[in-house]
Amino acid sequence: MRSNRPLTQFAVRKLREFLTYEYRQFTPAEEGNTAVALHFEGDWQVLSFWLHGERILEIVFDGPIFAGLNVYDGNFYNRAGNPSTTTCERLNGLLDELGEQCLIPEGVRVFTDKQSGTTFVGRGDRRRPLGRDFEPVSIDSNLVTLEFS
Repeated sequence: MRSNRPLTQFAVRKLREFLTYEYRQFTPAEEGNTAVALHFEGDWQVLSFWLHGERILEIVFDGPIFAGLNVYDGNFYNRAGNPSTTTCERLNGLLDELGEQCLIPEGVRVFTDKQSGTTFVGRGDRRRPLGRDFEPVSIDSNLVTLEFS
């Protein structure tokens, strides 16, 4: 497991639980400042992760098939308008697990570009900005390349 932070480990365990067991048997849970819930939008199953009551990640499934995900900034920012350190930590643990489960390309992370000071989601040059001044980042299901909506 990538993180040694207990609440990130909790979130990753809940993600694994969802991916391992029958999808409709998932039990929502909350621990400390982190919550995980499953809801349905028509035929779509949406697994949502929350930090301090703010959504940070949605993973969308069409039945048993991974359809994509949405990454949110969590509405907690540093002075530069980038997501908080805790938000980035939680997201990176979850993104790491999604890569290990082969749902997204490995190596997708939330990171801050040292030159611009902007926080991004992606890997290398395949990235989208994340923060107060930007829309949530949507990643489509494509294991070969990182595809954004």
